[in-house]
Amino acid sequence: MTLVFKHSRNFMWQPNRRAGPEGWPIRGLRGKTQVQSVRPGGLSSAIVLLASAVTRSQADTMALKQDKGDGFVPIKSIEFIKKVNYSGLLSSLPSGGVSLLLGNTRPFIGRCCYTCTPQSWGMLFHNYLTLLGFRNALLVTEKQTRYQGWLARRLCYILFVAERRVYPNVPFLEHKIISSARVQDAVKNIPDTNVSDQKSPCNLKNVVCILHQIQATISPLVLRMTSWVLLKVFNWVFINLQVHRGQIEMLRKAREKYDGPFIFFPVRKSRLDYLLVTFVLFCHSIRVPYITCGEDVRLPFLRTLLPRLGGIFTTLHGTRISPRKNLYKTVLNTYVEKLLNEQQSLLVYLEDPVQSCGRPCPTGLEWLARVVDAFHNRSISDAVLIPVGVSYDRIVEGNCYEQMDTSRTTVFAAICWMLRFLQKSYGCIRVDFGQPFSLKDYLENEGIHFRTSAIPLQRILLPCVLGYSSDSVYCEKSQDWLLNNEGWTQLSKRHQALVADLGKHVLYTATCCSAVMSTTLVACLLLHKHQQGVFLTTLAKDFCWLMNKVLARHFDVGFSGKLQDIMLHALSLLRDCVMFRSFSLTNLIVIPKTTKEAVKQLSFYSNAILPVFICEAVAACALSSLLREVARHVTDWDSNVEVVISQEELICKTVQLCHLLPSEVLLLPPCQSVYQFSQEAVDKLTYCEILIVEENENSQTTCDTWRKRFAKELTWKVLDDFDDSDSDCEGTLKCYFKLGQTAESHTFFILLCSLLQPVLKAYEMVAGLLHKFDFPMEEPQCVLKMFKFLQAQVEEHPGSATLYLANSAVRTFKELGMLHSGIIHFPVNLVNWEPSACKESVGTETWFSKWRRE
Repeated sequence: MTLVFKHSRNFMWQPNRRAGPEGWPIRGLRGKTQVQSVRPGGLSSAIVLLASAVTRSQADTMALKQDKGDGFVPIKSIEFIKKVNYSGLLSSLPSGGVSLLLGNTRPFIGRCCYTCTPQSWGMLFHNYLTLLGFRNALLVTEKQTRYQGWLARRLCYILFVAERRVYPNVPFLEHKIISSARVQDAVKNIPDTNVSDQKSPCNLKNVVCILHQIQATISPLVLRMTSWVLLKVFNWVFINLQVHRGQIEMLRKAREKYDGPFIFFPVRKSRLDYLLVTFVLFCHSIRVPYITCGEDVRLPFLRTLLPRLGGIFTTLHGTRISPRKNLYKTVLNTYVEKLLNEQQSLLVYLEDPVQSCGRPCPTGLEWLARVVDAFHNRSISDAVLIPVGVSYDRIVEGNCYEQMDTSRTTVFAAICWMLRFLQKSYGCIRVDFGQPFSLKDYLENEGIHFRTSAIPLQRILLPCVLGYSSDSVYCEKSQDWLLNNEGWTQLSKRHQALVADLGKHVLYTATCCSAVMSTTLVACLLLHKHQQGVFLTTLAKDFCWLMNKVLARHFDVGFSGKLQDIMLHALSLLRDCVMFRSFSLTNLIVIPKTTKEAVKQLSFYSNAILPVFICEAVAACALSSLLREVARHVTDWDSNVEVVISQEELICKTVQLCHLLPSEVLLLPPCQSVYQFSQEAVDKLTYCEILIVEENENSQTTCDTWRKRFAKELTWKVLDDFDDSDSDCEGTLKCYFKLGQTAESHTFFILLCSLLQPVLKAYEMVAGLLHKFDFPMEEPQCVLKMFKFLQAQVEEHPGSATLYLANSAVRTFKELGMLHSGIIHFPVNLVNWEPSACKESVGTETWFSKWRRE
C-alpha cells in the first residue's frame, strides 16, 4: 500500500503538570487531557504520543484495512504511526536515545578558539556546565512564576511575561549625535549655496531626518506583548524550543566578567530569527539587543513592529559616493557608537539577507567594522562577541528561503502567509549560544591570523590547470572581493583584513555550534545513500550510524529520546517528499519522491550536514580524482593490483580542491591555513579507515607520480648538527596509503563524495555554459542566467540549483581570470569541452583539464 502523509490539526497544547518546568510539552486530543511525564531532554513527538492514546485493538483494526483493488490505500500520518508502532517493525532497534548510544555526556559545542582568544577560552567554561542539560523555553507553568493556584495556572503566560526583567532604554541621543565632531565635519562637505554654517536649520534638518529613519527603541510594553503572542504562536506550531542551561549560565557570567556590550552573531536560517533570538533572551531576563535588520523584512506588520523592539533599518542603496551618502553613514556610525557606549547589546547578521550561504557579506562586515571602530576610538573598553547557532526541524519558509521574492509582499499576502503558517507544524527548534569571547583578546592576537602571503587564485590554480608544476599552490588565496568595500573607509587596510577574518571566524564558530536536526539526517540518507528506496528498519539503523558519526566529530544533534520516535517524527515532517510502499506490515519501504519540489526540499535539508563532514568530503573527492587517474593506467583488473596512494600527492590534490571551492563551503577559520586543513582532512580519512597506512616500506608502489618537492623545506634534518648521527636520514621519508577493505569504509567514502558532488556539479555546469553566453554582460545578469540553468537541471543534479552556488562559481571564474570584473567579458574560450565525459567526476583536475587557451 501507498501511505501518504496528511497533516491533521486536531491537537492542542496541554501543560505537563507532573513533569514540572523541566519536562517537554505534550499535545493531546481536543476535549481530552493527555498528561504524561517525559524526562528532561527527551523528544516527545506529538504524533507518537497521540498514537499511544489509541487502544491496540483499534490500531490492529485499522492495520487490516486495505483496498480491494490494487492493494494500495492512502491513509493519514497518524494511522501510519499507529501501524508502525503496533506492528513491531522497529522493535529490533535500540530503545534508548542519544545517551544510550554514546555515553552519558553530549558534546558541549560553541567553545571559542584557543589560538585566537587564549584568555577568553578558559575564563567562562567549567565542566559542570555540560551537566546542566536542556530546557524547553516554550514550557511555561505556574512554577516559573511567583504565584500558585488555579488562577495562576490560567494566567501563567501573562504572569511569566510580566515578571521578566526589561533593561532601561537608552536616553535621547539626538543632541549627542548632532554635536559629534564627525557629524559636523560631514555636514560641512554637503554643498549648500545658500547657507554655509553647519549649524543652520537646513543642515540640522538633514541630520534629524536621518536619525528618525534609523533610530530604534526597545519599548517594554511592546516587548512584553510580543513575547506573550510568541509564546502562544510558538506553542501552537512548534513542539519545543531547546536551550542549553550551561550556555545561558555563561552569558550571565560574561556580564560580570567583561566590561563591554554584547554583540550577538546568529547564523541566518529563517526570517523568524529576528524575533527568535530576542524572545529567548527575554525569557531568560538577559538584555535584549538592538537588531540590524536587512532588506528581507518586507512583511508590513513585522517592519512596523521591529523598530519598537530595537530593529535598526538602513535605507541606503547603491554604490555611488556622494556627500549626502557620506553624511548618512557618518550619522549611522555615530549612532551605533553611542549605543555601544551606553552598554547596549547589538545583534548583527553577517550573512546576506536573502541567501543563507555561510559567507560574510559586505553589509554585515560593515556592522562589525563599526564595532571595531568604536573600540579603536576608545568609545568602548571592550566588546563581548557571541556566536549563535539556530537549527530548525522544518524551515518556516519551506525549501526556498534564498529564492523568496520579498519585494512584492502586500498586506493581503502577509495575512495569507500567517494563516498558512498557523496551519502547519514545524517540529522543534534549537538555539545554541557559543562561548563569549573578548574583542580585545582577539585583536591582541591579530598577528596569528593576519597573513600577508595571500596571492590571487589565478596564480595558484592556473599553472595546475594548464599542467605546469607550481609551488604557489601552498600559498593562501586572497579575497580582495571581500575587502573592496567602500563602507570601510574609516579603517585602515590592515584593520579591514582583520575585520574580514573576524567575520569569517565568528561565522565558523556559529556554524559549528548549530545542532544537526533529525530531518537533516533523514534527508541526507534518502538523497545520498538510498535514492531508490530503503526498508524502514534499514533506514533507522543508518540513521543511528550517521548520528554516531556526527557526535564523534563534536557536533551535537537537536533531538533525544527513543530512536523509533525520532525516526517517525522526522518522516512526518518530510511527508511531502517521501512515500511508503508495503505489501505487508513486515516489509515497509521508504521511497524518496522524484518530483522537482521533493528533490529540492530534500537537498535543502541535507545541505545542513555538509559542515560536519566537509573536511573528510574534500579529501575523499581528491582521493577519488587520484583513483580515476590510476584506473586509466590499469589494463588487467584480474591481477589483484594493490593501489598505493602517496600522502604528499593526496595532500596536494586536496589543497588544489580547497582553493577551488568557495570559502562558504570550506568554513575555514582564518587561523588555519589551507595546508593544515588538507593535512587534517587526510588524517581523518585514516581515522575513518578509508585509508590505511602502508607499513611495508620496501614494497613497489603502484601509484607514485608525485615529484619530490620542498625537500629542503620539509626535512627535519638540521644541517649544522653532525654529532647525532642516529637522527639523520638520507632523505625525507614518504608515507603511503592503501584503501580500506571494510564495507563500512566503502559506504562512508561514497557518501562523502556524494555530499560535495552538488557543489562541483554546479561549477562544472557553469563552466560548460560560459562559451554559450553573449558577452559582455553585467555580473548580476550573468548570475541569474546561471541560476536559471541550474534550476532546470535540479532533478539530475539535486543540490546544485542554489543562488549562492551560481554566484560563487561566477566569482571563482573571475578570480581565475576567465571573466573580467564589473561588466563581465570572456577572454578565454573552452575548446573540446565535453560535459558528458565529466559526468561521474567528483574531482577537479578531470574537468579543469578540459580548458585550453586559444
